Amino acid sequence: MNPFALFQDESEEPDAIPFVTDTHRRRFVALLIDTSWSMAATQSNGMRAIDVLNQELTRWLPTVRAEGRGALRDVEFVVVTFGAGGVRVVSGDGTASAADGAAFVPASRLDLPTLTAGGATPMVAAVELALDLVEQRRQHVQTVHAQQTGGPRLILVSDGTPTDDEGNPTDDWRPLARRLEQWRSTRRLQMFAFGVPGVDDEVMRALATPSGYFALADLDLRKLLDLILVATSDHVDFDQVRSQVYGDDL
Repeated sequence: MNPFALFQDESEEPDAIPFVTDTHRRRFVALLIDTSWSMAATQSNGMRAIDVLNQELTRWLPTVRAEGRGALRDVEFVVVTFGAGGVRVVSGDGTASAADGAAFVPASRLDLPTLTAGGATPMVAAVELALDLVEQRRQHVQTVHAQQTGGPRLILVSDGTPTDDEGNPTDDWRPLARRLEQWRSTRRLQMFAFGVPGVDDEVMRALATPSGYFALADLDLRKLLDLILVATSDHVDFDQVRSQVYGDDL
């Protein structure tokens, strides 16, 4: 799979582009990664899944930074994990602040710490935090910097079922699904959800809609990260991602 086939080549350095511009819109991408206990228990290629994820992130991040000087030059990422340590912002300076960009980082400078796995699966709290942060960031960029912004994009990755902080199953995803639907109707939100074995398909379909949910047959973390990069591209739709996931099996 070539994750860059959908990107246009752009060579202009992001630092050379004024923040306030009439020709480019800032785009905010929230990446939500499940780091609950199952990522420590599940094996992938003879290794713990969380260790494979960190290994693959080391390969993936330079590619994102390179695309940040081209096709992703207008993208700001916020990365939120949910599992070990509860709900955590792991991008930027790790602070859940949008006004000064603390939680956000341009794609050209995206870096992440080594992730750890453990604990419950507070998926709902993670998505709600991401929604709040991207909305605050959108308002800040529009009012303070007078710059246009594109519709936010959420990319959710999970292998489990939503729980509360104590690990008990929760139905809080139902009102969250209604909130997400309101966002889709009023703010042009796009949400891509990738489920690996063990995930609750009903929940993921409810949150991302059947069109935006992609069930992966195995825990291929390299393929998953490449799919995330495809889903980040500006003009990609659900069908294009679906063709990358399922190929001729559509």
